[in-house]
Amino acid sequence: IQQAVVFIEDAIQYRSINHRVDDRSLRLYRWYYSKLCQWCLGLTIAVVLLLAFVERPSSLSFSSDPRLRATHLNPVCGVTESVELLCLIIFCLDLAVKSYLIGWEEFKKNKWLISYMVVISVSFIDWMLSVSMVCDERLRVRRLIRPFFLLQNSSLMKKTLKCIKRTLPEIASVILLLALHLCLFTMIGMLLFAKTEDPEKNEEWSLHFRNLPMALTSLLVLLTTANNPDVMMPAYSLNRIYAVFFVLFSVIGKKGILFFLMVNAELCFSQSVSCFLAGTYCLMNLLTAIIYNQFRGYLLVSLYTDIKFLMSFLVSSIFNSYSSQNNDVRSNSRCFIRL
Repeated sequence: IQQAVVFIEDAIQYRSINHRVDDRSLRLYRWYYSKLCQWCLGLTIAVVLLLAFVERPSSLSFSSDPRLRATHLNPVCGVTESVELLCLIIFCLDLAVKSYLIGWEEFKKNKWLISYMVVISVSFIDWMLSVSMVCDERLRVRRLIRPFFLLQNSSLMKKTLKCIKRTLPEIASVILLLALHLCLFTMIGMLLFAKTEDPEKNEEWSLHFRNLPMALTSLLVLLTTANNPDVMMPAYSLNRIYAVFFVLFSVIGKKGILFFLMVNAELCFSQSVSCFLAGTYCLMNLLTAIIYNQFRGYLLVSLYTDIKFLMSFLVSSIFNSYSSQNNDVRSNSRCFIRL
């Protein structure tokens, strides 16, 4: 009966059923997934993520105005490290319990738990280096990998990351189109706004097209309209014809976008026309539309497939666990019909 109850709880919470089913393991399993235990684990994850606000060098202050900021909070070396050590010990216990419940064979197949073990090991090594250097190190690697603790503890976030991975090949064509669009106009812009002998005509060159990285950055920001029309004002004040370059940068992008929207996003003509008039950063809208279209499809299909398989397997497992204790054929039939 306890095994059937655990399987039903797994079905409700969309958890994996590849774990031990003996009485001792089932009691530990139910205790681990109890509200109290999961609340403590969530609190530990929140604490280890919030440490970035108070540990050295801290940027926490009451006011965002630099003129009103008081001395930042810089706790003594060992205070935040002690809290972090306690959190890492809890994560080690969490890893040990999970590994015991699923068994060694399943542990070797579970990439998330293996990554969990690697992240905890790296965090411990970096913590020891930090303490040995009296908190005076320049780089803390464990800060970069702390979000993994939150990601590892959420099944929905794992599925979301998997869907993002499957979506990337589908949007590669749009990303390539964006890259070609930027590179082409960057080269044209560097030739058009090249340095001249007259210093008064070099303002556009000095501000936005001095070198390749600066030119790429200026046009990339222009896609989001963050520097529009500031990016073209020096050239426009010199000669109004230069505005044609920046207009073409937006219009040509929108021409290609409409085609991709109609083919990939399967939008009707009226939606395409409205998207054409939507604004100068239509290329970014296209990228967002295709990512949403592909990601939503993968996520829904993945969720539906996993739930369908899990529910069918759970019903069979619950029935088998119940029938093994009850040999009455009629009673087993009624139990299966109810399930």
